[in-house]
Amino acid sequence: MKTINSIKMEKKMTNKMKGKVIVALAAAFLLSFSSAAQAAFRDKDTGTRGGQFLKLPVGAKAIGMGEAATAIADDANAIYYNVAGLAFLDKKSGEYMFSKYVEETSYHWVGFGMPISETVGSFGIGFQYFSAGDIDETNISAAKVGTFKPTDLAVNLAYARHLFGAENSVGVNMKIINSKIKESATAVAFDLGVQTRMFMDGKLLLGGAVQNLGGTLKYETEKTKLPIILKLGAGYKVMENWMTALDIVFPEDSSANFALGTDYKHMISDDLALSGRLGYNSRNNKVDGFNGVSIGFGATFQIASLDYAWMPLGDLGSTHRVSLGVKF
Repeated sequence: MKTINSIKMEKKMTNKMKGKVIVALAAAFLLSFSSAAQAAFRDKDTGTRGGQFLKLPVGAKAIGMGEAATAIADDANAIYYNVAGLAFLDKKSGEYMFSKYVEETSYHWVGFGMPISETVGSFGIGFQYFSAGDIDETNISAAKVGTFKPTDLAVNLAYARHLFGAENSVGVNMKIINSKIKESATAVAFDLGVQTRMFMDGKLLLGGAVQNLGGTLKYETEKTKLPIILKLGAGYKVMENWMTALDIVFPEDSSANFALGTDYKHMISDDLALSGRLGYNSRNNKVDGFNGVSIGFGATFQIASLDYAWMPLGDLGSTHRVSLGVKF
């Protein structure tokens, strides 16, 4: 006759086996997709896709780590990096980020995630807003006849839950996108993501995501597809307060790139922690001048956090990202 402990052990082993099957199937799908991506996603497609603002990163914490967050995202910013990470929320999480780009351009992000229960899962909502500022409109004689202000907006509706054990998660994110130059275009697209923390006693984190599936921006006379992006990521907890991460990214309209980063947190007291971050992203390695490196700092006090990231853009200058977050 089986004891309670033996039944629990068998259930645990069964969940682990199911989790390994899910991970293996997801890895096979993502790797086969990446093989096709290496052949199909290349520089010759640069400039052929719309909705480029969807590639602008969010969250100063992840940006300070070079945007390597596919496997480790577990707060409101998981809506952007890998929606499956929402399933690992243990509290409500919210964040606002502001970034000033060159001249009058600006970028805003607001995200909120909420865990419901182990059975139901977690929900999230996020808003991306990009403004190019005022641009002069001219006639055929190059005389100014007015101004216009291009803007982009994406509303993200996300859901994630654990599957075959608390170490594995899957998620889906629906994006409602509006892009305005002088005319407006709309699109609906989807992100899919997986994460697992079942290896090396949770020290090794793995994740994968496919983003912007099925979306086409429809203007009055033109249509343009959104850039499909495939991301594979890994994270490793060197210590409980020291995380490292690596992402390999396959954007449909460019060649593959990679991102890596590290985050170290130092506890000052039970209520206060300071963090230092360093990252590198090869996405802009063809831009003239110093670029790719990112540096970030953060402070957490009770339920609130303040994060900052600096990233040079070569001859275009540099960007400063500031995020305010809460967990409650």
